This record gives sequence, C-alpha cells and structure tokens, in this order.
Amino acid sequence: MKHYVMLSVISCISFSSSATWFEATGQARIEQGNTAQARQSAVDDAVKRAALAAGARISSTQQLINGVLQAEQLGISSHGEIKQLQLMSEQRNGDLLTVTLRVDIEAEPTSCNGNRYRKPMLLSKIRLQARQDAIYGQLFQLGNDATVQLERHLRDYSPATLVSVAPQSIEQAQLVYPDNDRLFQSGQQYVLSATINDLSLGQQTNSFWQADEKERFFALNVQLFDLFEQTLIYQQEYRTSAGWPFKRNDTPASHSQAFWQLPYGSKIDRLLQAVAEDVQQQLQCQPLLGNIRQVNHNQIMLALGEKHGLQQGDTLQLIQLQRHPTAPGVKRLLQDPLQLTITDLNSQYAWASSSKAELLQHIRPGDVVTVQKSTRY
Repeated sequence: MKHYVMLSVISCISFSSSATWFEATGQARIEQGNTAQARQSAVDDAVKRAALAAGARISSTQQLINGVLQAEQLGISSHGEIKQLQLMSEQRNGDLLTVTLRVDIEAEPTSCNGNRYRKPMLLSKIRLQARQDAIYGQLFQLGNDATVQLERHLRDYSPATLVSVAPQSIEQAQLVYPDNDRLFQSGQQYVLSATINDLSLGQQTNSFWQADEKERFFALNVQLFDLFEQTLIYQQEYRTSAGWPFKRNDTPASHSQAFWQLPYGSKIDRLLQAVAEDVQQQLQCQPLLGNIRQVNHNQIMLALGEKHGLQQGDTLQLIQLQRHPTAPGVKRLLQDPLQLTITDLNSQYAWASSSKAELLQHIRPGDVVTVQKSTRY
C-alpha cells in the first residue's frame, strides 16, 4: 500500500516497524515573520525524523521546472500509520523555531529484513568541479563545507547508514580491485561521492527591491557505490537556485552559519537533505554484510557490533568467496547452508557460533556474512 502526501499532511503517513512511541525534534526558520508556516515546517521535520526512526520508507520527489528545484513532495510506502501526535515543547531562539513531538506509531511487520541495521558508508569529500564559478563569493571551500552539512543530514535522515567521512575525495575510477576490496575489508560497505558541477550566476532579478541580486545556480552530481557488488547502484543530479547578492564583497564564507542562512545557502542545505533522504531510500532494505575476522573452533568473530544494530540472537548467513586464480577481482559467491547465531557482542565486534556446535573448519577469515534479524524481534 502506498501513500503520497505533501509535507503539511501528517495524519495518514504509513510505516514499517513495531508499534511504539517515538520522540523527535524538528526545526525550521521563521521567514518574513511567518511563525505559523515555520511551526508547520518544524512539525513536518519532526514527523519525518520519527518516521525514519520507525523504519518508514521515504522518498523525496523533486518538482523541477527548467532544471530548478521548485518544490518537494514526500512519499512514504509501507504498512501501518500514525495513531497520535503530542506536541511536547516549542522553543524560539531568534528566527529558529524548535518543536519536540511524541508520535504513536502502529505498524505491521514488513518483509524488509535490513531496516534496523546500519550499513557502513564512507562519505567522500564533495569535490568542487566548478571552480571558475566559485570566485563569486570566494566559495572555494564549499565542497568541504557542504560535506559537513551532508554528513549531518545523513545522521539525521538516513538511519540505515553508519557514516564516516573520508579525508579526501574518492573518484569512481578509484573504486576498482583491489582498492574497493581493501575498503570493504576495512569495514565499509558503500561509498557516497558527489561533485559540484555548477555555481554559475544567471540573470539579474527584475524586482526593484532585489536589484542587487542575480539568480545563482547549484548542481550536485551524486553517486552511491556498492563495494561488495563492485557496482554503482544510484546516480542522480540535483539542481536548485536562489538569489545571490553579486554586488557585495563581504558575502559570508561557506563555513559560517550566516552563509547557510542566506537564501542560496538555505536552498543548498535543503538539497543536501533530499540527498540524505534518497540514500535512506536506497539502503534501508539492503542487507548488512560483514567480514569474518577470526575463527576459533565453533565460534567466529566478525567486524560488526551494536553500533550496526546487531543484537544477541540475530542469525548470520555465511557467504564464501572463491576468486578467479588469474583475475582476483572476479569472485564467485557460494551461500553456505550453515547458519550462525550471535552469542555475544560489543560496540564494534560480535561473536557467533553454530547452533549445532559443529566445527567450522571450512570457514576462514575474509569470508562474508549477511545478518538477519532474530525471530524474537
């Protein structure tokens, strides 16, 4: 069953998690003194965060007119619904409005086994391709600063990911064997990379109160790469635009809060949030994979733990790898009928054993497991 609702409609949103109360905080800026609109936007933000925490599948549909982001529609498909909303608090700090909600979510079980696990994803530094356009406002550090903003949105709006930031940009051409295999062996499952392709100025606005502004464009090409499957699973170009004070020589630097409060910075920030929501849509139901680090009689240790969402009693399906003798980048996957159960774990590691207490002589470090939720969950 699928529902498509605008952000202002919150009574018929559907979910895919257990029935429970979720508490979430949402924020919005008050623009042109419109507190009511800011309150509605903050409530929408809080509901969206609660939905994601509950395992809802959310997709952002951008309405484009001449390649420019005009509006955003929220699509949620799953089972169940919101039963009750409670406004716990509302605070105003300058032009920032913050609300805290409690949301009663009643949902039915779903066939998506991966939705409570956090898949490790490496966020590449956003690369600034359009350097010739960055001279307007000296936005040469926008790639680094947009990476910080995107990481924050991924933590807020993409709970299916466990994000870490790479110290430099990673090109797709670099994601070939053996480099991609080394990244997977180090504990990463996906790589998210992005390139800013457009910061250009358009025509001067024709409104007399905005005579000192020109329309400024922003384009971001996003790629999501699966390290284990060695394939690009998602690619999208995002575009937006807003007015830019081109006659000013003192526009805020892109690392400052003042920049992100400009109409142009605010539009970029909303675009980055849409990227995070789309990453959630792509990865929510994907399986969590991990490497076996040690094998000791009938027990194995793997590089996954509580921070990935694992619990005692979760089951593991073993996948053994066979590499081509002359082309090690080519691998054959063999699914082993043996199932393992997690018996102990900490934040980073977990230990599992066979329910039949049989020796795991055919398992070796470097083999891969996929995690399934326990039947008691």
